[in-house]
Amino acid sequence: MPDKVMVTVTECADYKLEDIIDHMDKLLIPLGGIKKIVQPGQLVAVKPNLIAKKKPEEAATTHPLLVEAVVSMVQQAGGKPFIVDSPGGPSNKGLLRSVYKATGMYQVAERIGCEVSLDTSEKVLNHPNGRVAKQLTVLKVLAEADIIIGLPKLKTHCMTRYTGAVKLMYGAIPGLKKAEYHFNMQKLQEFSQLLIDINTLLPAQLNIMDGVVGMEGDGPTAGSPRKAGVLLASANPFALDYVCSRLIGIEPESLEVIKLAHEQQLCPASDRIELTGDSLPQLNPPFKLPDHKHVDFDMPGPLKKIIGHLQPKPTFSPELCIGCGECHRCCPADAIEMKDGQPQLKVNDCIRCFCCQELCPHKAVQVHQHWLGRKLLR
Repeated sequence: MPDKVMVTVTECADYKLEDIIDHMDKLLIPLGGIKKIVQPGQLVAVKPNLIAKKKPEEAATTHPLLVEAVVSMVQQAGGKPFIVDSPGGPSNKGLLRSVYKATGMYQVAERIGCEVSLDTSEKVLNHPNGRVAKQLTVLKVLAEADIIIGLPKLKTHCMTRYTGAVKLMYGAIPGLKKAEYHFNMQKLQEFSQLLIDINTLLPAQLNIMDGVVGMEGDGPTAGSPRKAGVLLASANPFALDYVCSRLIGIEPESLEVIKLAHEQQLCPASDRIELTGDSLPQLNPPFKLPDHKHVDFDMPGPLKKIIGHLQPKPTFSPELCIGCGECHRCCPADAIEMKDGQPQLKVNDCIRCFCCQELCPHKAVQVHQHWLGRKLLR
């Protein structure tokens, strides 16, 4: 790792294409410019956060105008860009089309003349240096791209508290394979290490954070839009997340993924991160965080069961739930069953990944924690 790791910052008040393009120059010139990253003829995967079928104004997905600005830059550098992601839940061409359309990606592709990838083919890659995954099943088109540019969204997260550049690459895992990995790596430490393993196997050469409008509260999909008015960029996703988590009011070292990345010398210490460009905005109050916390315990069965009742769990709003069954279909642990058209939780089977909350199209899933659990587990 170099002596200093650069994170560039530029203020960006709203989503206007001309302004965003101007801000891209400010972000990338200190990093050497787009032509240092993309060579003519290279196949460039532009990977936004398209977690689910959400409209841009819901602030759950990367804004399409940021994607358009980046695709345009890549084209001007002579690269061959395509837009790609694998949202959670079942994956096929029809479902992908609906996500690309709802999130504005198809409209970008039509305006600017680039492809959106409907290829759901998988590729198994060996990862000898992986800590928890010596093999990973990933999207073939991502594995075969020459360059990956990650475009995360600044958001809170009900499982990991914060989601950004590192977790963005979980979208490299195809469709329902994500559920398998969640089920096999139920502890937060294991899952966080998995995210690190994915990033060391398929690193993005450039990461640009969409922090113009982020999401606070019950992110990554059921929270509320929150304006931060900033774009940030770095070649190092861990350094970018260090800065961005602190920006929204989270102590970076409290995040399991940052703590592990520090230990593995992937994330620089704060005095080795060089902030360049505009000053970081002062967000007052800071982003609202999920008001629950789950803790991994290794203890005897009876005591673990008692503590388990104090852990957070998903609940289903009868007013908002339409009985679509998406929570049941996407649950890695098969902990949700449908009875009389409504979801029912099998509490003892729940692994608290909160995929049900992430992927509910109607924000009908909330994460609830007993008041005593909130008090004792913090």
